[in-house]
Amino acid sequence: APPARFLAWDDAANLLDHDRWRGLSWEHVRWMWTSRHYGPWQPLSWLSWAVDYSLWGLNPQAFRGVNVALHAATSGLFVCACRRLFSLALPRATRADVLFAAVAAAAFFALHPLRVESVVWITERRDVLSGFFAVLSIWAWLAGRRYSSLVAFIGAALSKGTSVAVLPFVFAIDVSVLRRSARESLSRLIAHAVVAAGAAYMNMRGFSTGDLHALDLPVLDRILVAASGCAFYLAKTVLPAGLSPYYALPLSVAEARPRLIAGAACAALITAACLSRGARRWAAPAWLSYLAALAPVSGLLQNGRQAAADRYTYLACLPFAVVVGAAAGRLHAKRPRAALCFFAVSVLALPAMTYRQYNFWRDDATLWARAVAIEPESYLPRSNLAAALLANGARDAAVPHLKAAIRLEPRDVEARVNLGSILEERGEADEAERLYRQALSLRPGDSAAAVDFAGLRARAGDLADARRLLESVIARDPGFAPARFNLGVILLRAGRKSEGMAQLREAARLDPALAPR
Repeated sequence: APPARFLAWDDAANLLDHDRWRGLSWEHVRWMWTSRHYGPWQPLSWLSWAVDYSLWGLNPQAFRGVNVALHAATSGLFVCACRRLFSLALPRATRADVLFAAVAAAAFFALHPLRVESVVWITERRDVLSGFFAVLSIWAWLAGRRYSSLVAFIGAALSKGTSVAVLPFVFAIDVSVLRRSARESLSRLIAHAVVAAGAAYMNMRGFSTGDLHALDLPVLDRILVAASGCAFYLAKTVLPAGLSPYYALPLSVAEARPRLIAGAACAALITAACLSRGARRWAAPAWLSYLAALAPVSGLLQNGRQAAADRYTYLACLPFAVVVGAAAGRLHAKRPRAALCFFAVSVLALPAMTYRQYNFWRDDATLWARAVAIEPESYLPRSNLAAALLANGARDAAVPHLKAAIRLEPRDVEARVNLGSILEERGEADEAERLYRQALSLRPGDSAAAVDFAGLRARAGDLADARRLLESVIARDPGFAPARFNLGVILLRAGRKSEGMAQLREAARLDPALAPR
């Protein structure tokens, strides 16, 4: 397996660019419990990262190793939960049939390629940690330990708020599989429902501080996006091909409406089939609880501009694993050799696909090259691939992706600045100047664009214009070290040594990397 790395995508913003989570002091813990950094409220996930940091420092291999260990533990708990569920729901089944069904369900869950994003992406510690507590809660519930189940459920809510969406799964198991009355089940789940409501409230408070927003679409289109997403995840569960770190919302919902309607129609037909008389025992509760678990990330409310994400299936697809396990158990009861052969083939096929998907996450460039291969006309993969190539020093290779990013998103300032820098190096100063001016017209206060433009003007011999640009940046953003460094160089060239040295010293204080060596 490739060595683990922190990715520029969210790992940097969550874990590398600030140190408020790096420690176990009261100040650190208080921040974890009150922060809505990038929107979600996840104090237990922050705490787990802090423990990692206390033990291993910023070692990405260790951080990912903990993710893998949590996923393995969750899979083991899922075996126990499914064994308990099948023994209660199928009293005539032999122990061997029940055990085979439980192992098949857990293997389908654990080894499926859709799990890769949640397990290998360090930022998604919240997925595997909340998944551990959620499955522990289900197991305790099936074992009749209501209070233990509640404590584990609280752990899931504190790890990731949307994990409480497994509650309908527990209710469905109670009513449809274990044959409890709806009233009895609801009365037993009141405390869990209170926890779920509290977690929803705390996360909704991140509405204004994070990236969470209602899609800027008519209600009908929002429903179409959500419904087609339900069919999308089922299709990827059945045939996990073409998996990507980013599935973009269509640029034009009107143009994509036929495809969205087809997906929504598939979801409606599956719902009708699952509610038919012969499917109510297993298929109906599995499908309906799957829909309920997807609701928070379905597109009715949206975190980011993606239409879907593999990580959203981590808990939502647990019901599918239960159905697969039940079917495997029945096959084992009737034809044990055929069941074992099918299981052996699946256990070989799923890890092979999962390992291939895992390799796409080796670094930023490989990850976004994969996304571009899947959706070449999607803006974010192009932009992120260009950024990864620039970080690796492959500036020429980044050019076509920067141009594509500008074409797909005409308001992209960073792509213009980066492309301008490369073109200036190639001697295309006029085109570079045009890009810098476009960037500054789109975002007049952009410090990076102004500093790069000032550098171009200085190299063209217009030191006065360059100085004016840099002084305007410093007036607006006194802590932007590159502006002070470049201004210092220009002042030295102009013979104003004391002023230039003062700017260079301040730049070195703000950013030690700019200190003379």
